[in-house]
Amino acid sequence: MLWKAGRAWLLVMAVLILLLPGCSIDDHLQKTVKVEDPFASEDERDFIGLVIYYLELAHGESILIRLPSGKHMLVDTGSAEDWPRLFKELTDRRITRLEYVVLTNDQPEHAGGFAFLAERFPMEKVILPKLIELPIQKATMLRPGKHVQTVVDGDVVKLDSEVVMEVLHPSEPLFLSPQDNSLVFQLRHGELPFLFVSGINEKAEGRLLEKHKERLKAAVLKVADQGSNQATTQPFLSRVDPQVAVILTAQTKDESRLGQEEVLERLGESWAETYLTSQDGTIVIFSNGKDYRILKRKK
Repeated sequence: MLWKAGRAWLLVMAVLILLLPGCSIDDHLQKTVKVEDPFASEDERDFIGLVIYYLELAHGESILIRLPSGKHMLVDTGSAEDWPRLFKELTDRRITRLEYVVLTNDQPEHAGGFAFLAERFPMEKVILPKLIELPIQKATMLRPGKHVQTVVDGDVVKLDSEVVMEVLHPSEPLFLSPQDNSLVFQLRHGELPFLFVSGINEKAEGRLLEKHKERLKAAVLKVADQGSNQATTQPFLSRVDPQVAVILTAQTKDESRLGQEEVLERLGESWAETYLTSQDGTIVIFSNGKDYRILKRKK
């Protein structure tokens, strides 16, 4: 008799689901379906793959990456003034811990929010460029320990089964400019390379062309130094040959006369589809390792 009662109860529940306004069994099941096609959904919660968020901040740079395994990686932390916005971006996505945090240099626009981040989010691994490890530790008050991993030019860090981080810079001898000694790396997801160049300028680009000419090509380029005219030179851009370029900046295209007009012109001539976070909002990329999709999230 118990099994009959159980079957009756299940039947009642199914009928109730069907009778709910705008709801059906199919609707209920679809909420749990995960998709591998980046064009099948605009909701990252439904997507299986790599998701990159080029965050819209007012002062500095920060990029959040959700790996296919579900782990999270944060590249730079923006400035101290950006912390309230960065905190909201993380908590809105229900992130309570970060498996990887990458600090590319010691400049306030890139590392200024780290102290606030460290107080509120457990971090499994903090990745730093070894050649400028001490300045970064001093600027962020980061204590050495097992959770700190230093990397050098040529290192390959396996982030999960589908994604690796290939370190391209800095290398010796160091430049006088701290920005030119920033960490530069390729994030490779299957067949797709994403290039992250932090705040480097023309001199560092020249060295990258000398040392890693064959490894610079990327589908998506994070444009250097918030779109400054001191970087993204034509020889470097020609070698990277990006399909998409993302500029993390507070300046719109109408304000580009303040130091970005030459870069925007070069990007236009290269046929790269260019996005500015100041104008387009947070830029989100869905990647399955072969294809990718760009979404704009303006707030």
